[in-house]
Amino acid sequence: MAQFDLTDELTIEATIDELYLCLMKHRSSYYERKASDLIYKILIYKPTPIFEIRISDLNDQVKKELDDRWDYKREIDYILKEAVGRIFANLNERYFLLSVKRLLKVRLVP
Repeated sequence: MAQFDLTDELTIEATIDELYLCLMKHRSSYYERKASDLIYKILIYKPTPIFEIRISDLNDQVKKELDDRWDYKREIDYILKEAVGRIFANLNERYFLLSVKRLLKVRLVP
């Protein structure tokens, strides 16, 4: 499997792929368990729960790509929601696409 050189700039879709893989490879499936815990709560809890990603859990390539796009909030939001959305879709694709996707909120935390 080819690895990206830190000097390579990724497309938005490649950044989503890398972020998704980074989250799924995290120790003990932490982010997958977190999504499993939230998937059915997002519709009923007020305020809507936010899926948080710790910056320290990201690899250097993903951090670099997000940092390079930091001035483009819409791109960052899109990348975060799409990567996390893949985790939710793995759990229950139909429910996620029909009910949760439009409400999903994701943020980076220190």
